[in-house]
Formats: sequence, structure tokens, C-alpha cells
Amino acid sequence: MQHSDLDLSVLKGILSNKRHAIDFAAECDAKIFSPDIWNFANIVVSYVKSFKEVPTQRVLSERLAKTPQLAEYCVGLYKKIESLPYDEREYKYDLQKLKKSYAERQLLELKDSLVKDSSQIDIDKNLKEAQRKIQNIKSLNQTKTYERRTLKENIDVFREEFNEKLKNPSFDHGIMTGYSVLDSSTGGLRPGEMLLIGGESGAGKSMLLMNMAIQMWMQDNTIDTTSDFKPGNDILYFSLEMPYKPCFNRVLSRLSGVPSKVLKQPTSKEGEKKLNKEDKQKLQKTLQFIKSYPNEFEIIDIPRGATAEQIEIMYEEAKTRFNPKIVVVDYLGIMDDESKDDDWLKLGIIAGKLHELSRVHNIVMLSAVQLNRTKAGSKDADDRVGMHRIGRSALIMTHANIGIQIHSRPNEKNYPDMEYFIIKNRDGEQNKGKLLKNLSCGTLVDVKPEEEQQNNTYEFTDFDDISHSAEALEI
Repeated sequence: MQHSDLDLSVLKGILSNKRHAIDFAAECDAKIFSPDIWNFANIVVSYVKSFKEVPTQRVLSERLAKTPQLAEYCVGLYKKIESLPYDEREYKYDLQKLKKSYAERQLLELKDSLVKDSSQIDIDKNLKEAQRKIQNIKSLNQTKTYERRTLKENIDVFREEFNEKLKNPSFDHGIMTGYSVLDSSTGGLRPGEMLLIGGESGAGKSMLLMNMAIQMWMQDNTIDTTSDFKPGNDILYFSLEMPYKPCFNRVLSRLSGVPSKVLKQPTSKEGEKKLNKEDKQKLQKTLQFIKSYPNEFEIIDIPRGATAEQIEIMYEEAKTRFNPKIVVVDYLGIMDDESKDDDWLKLGIIAGKLHELSRVHNIVMLSAVQLNRTKAGSKDADDRVGMHRIGRSALIMTHANIGIQIHSRPNEKNYPDMEYFIIKNRDGEQNKGKLLKNLSCGTLVDVKPEEEQQNNTYEFTDFDDISHSAEALEI
């Protein structure tokens, strides 16, 4: 569908449905339409704002009587739109496409203005123009803060969705993390929700975030899948603490099962090869899977002190190339905010902004926070686990839909498993689960509750050197 056809389809939806028209006037601006029909769209939207009704052809003729040429143009366009065949159920879909088209135009215009004459760059002017364009893009969704129906009006919507759920268990299901206790307690993570992981220093916050991200990316696919891929999700992963290369290696190690130390340095100083034939095959298979898999996983290495506004700008840019449904920020505690508030208050504000970003853009947000220290020598479970452990600001967890705490036990590194507690769940139960550690590959394997009695069979793999006498195994 060309942009002009898309413009006309959305206008048809507005002119055919009073509710669509009123919602559009409250949430959007005529500027999102192509410039060739701005005048017409602006007249329609202005009328809806004033009268809370859709204008008729006669209304347009009389309101534009003093400008005959404009009146003739608008009436002609009105007749053309009126004659278009249109399915009202496609309106919201077409509106989202129109917004995306507008965002792309804004970014292209910004790019053109920046490269037009590099010898006479006015930095201040360009910065202001960039900020204006970005604000225009952000405003596409920021004004929509509600969904509104009476109970009577919602009955048909509920009935249709409920019956579809009975027929199709995957309909309107949350995105599964791959961890059974968390998924059964939450029903999966849904767009607009934020999950926060709390943990002490070195507890494995980043590892758990990475594993969740990979599993939400892949869903039911494996690296053995070569075609007929099952639905997955696009991921945008912001790494504030780890540079790009080690972050990429951690993903590769997790996917392939090849120890990260081997990926980092496959040959010792003495020339001894650490990569065996089996690991080589797994690595090649993983690289081929990444190339063939249709869903994107983009890592953005961004410095500590990044703001929620910077995260949103980069998310907007990523949306022009693929469709990120999950955004991961590793991690919230080392972000910053431009406000002059105290440090503890800033973290609460940042959490609020990340949650707002997830709601405005209808995405899942994952991040992590530091825990406060427990009382010296305390072994009381109530003291060691709970919302009160969230570091520096109680406001942080206020903004989360789901909160997870990684439980750090004395001599935690000697345990083969990781215990986690669901300490906040707005729409479900609190619970606890276990994951099996494989630190050499940065892997946290799900342990289903019925498997817990087999804990004594777990293998614990640490970062020990792995050497093999093997020929050169280039990939």
C-alpha cells in the first residue's frame, strides 16, 4: 500500500466512525498525513475537536465557502474517500502504519538536513532540529494514555476474545521467559509491563537478564532449527556495564554451549588448542542459526550514566529497521537522569520513565537493580528477602509490574543452583524457583518444581580452563 493509499484509508476510518475520529483528534495530529492532504486532514480534525462529530460533505462546503478552490478540492477528496471500500477492523493497524511512515519521514528529513552542507554545520541549530524531530516522533504515542469503553460496550469485545482463547490457547498470551515458575505465576510478560531483577553485587543479575532476553528472543526455536522457524521476538539489549564484544561473546557462549573463555581465547600462549571438534560444530551451527533466524537481537553498548530519554531515542531509531517487542536495560542502577534531585530520588524517577516508555510503546521492559545489605549476621528469611531489599529507593519497585529477587546465600558461589523469589506480581501470585548454573557458558537452566528432588544430580561447571589436543579448528 502506498503512503497516499494509507492516508486515505485512515481518513476513511475517521470519517466513518465517530469514536475513531474523537480518539484521533485527542491523540494525534494531522501532521502525520502526507503533505499533499494536510489541509484536508487538518480541517477534518479541527472540526472533530470543536464539535465532537464527524463533518459531512455539506459542512465542508459551507465552512470553506470563502475559499472556493479549497472547497472544491476538499469536497472532491471527501467523495473519493467516501467511495473507498474499507474494513473498519483494519483501522488501528493502518493508523500504526501511518505513524511509522511519519516517523521514517522525520528521520530521513533529519538525515538530509545534517548532511546537506558539511562545511557549514551549525551545531546548535542542528541539535535543536534533531530534538524537534525526535519530539515529533515521541508525540505519536505519548498522548495515548487510556482505553475507554463502557461495560456494555466491552461485552462484545470480551466475548470475542474469550471465545478465541478457548479455541486457541496461544491467543493473547504473554511472552514466555523460559522459566517455569515465573511463567506459571505471571502467564508470561505482556506489552506495557516492566520486570525488575534485584540482586546483590555479583549475584548474577546481568546473567539472568541475558538468559531471559535470549529465551524470549528464541521462544520455541533451538539452534538446530534451520527452517520453518516458530514465532520469536525482536530484542533491543542496552549494555551499560559490559562492552559490546564480551556481551556478544556471552550471547554466543549461551547459545552454543561453548565456554566463553574458549571463545575469548581459543588458543593458549603455548599454542595449545582449547576448541575441540564438537565445540567447533556447535559454534558453526550457532552462527548459522543467527544468520538464518528471522528475528533480530541488537546489542547497544552505551556508557554508564545513560538517560531514559537516550534509551527512547535509540529505540525509536531501531523501530525503523525492525520491531523490538522487548527492551532490556542492563542495568537501571547505573543510569542517570537530568533532574537535580537527590540520587535516591533519581533512581525512582528513572524507573518511572522506563515503565512509561514500556507503556507508551507497548513493549516489555526488563532491567535490574542493586539490593541493600542485610543486617550483619542476620539469617532471618524475612530480613533477607523482600521489597525492602531494593537498593537506595523504595520508589524503584513501585513502578515495576513484576519484581524478582536473586537470593544470595552464604558461600553462594559453591551452590550449583540459583534461588529466585517473585517478590512483586501485580496480577498473580508470589512464588520462588530455582535455576541450574553453568557459569562457564553463562547459562541458567530452568528447574521445574517437580525436578527439585533431583538437585543432587546437578552438574556445576565453573570457569576452569578447558584444553584439548586438537588440530587447527578454524570456523
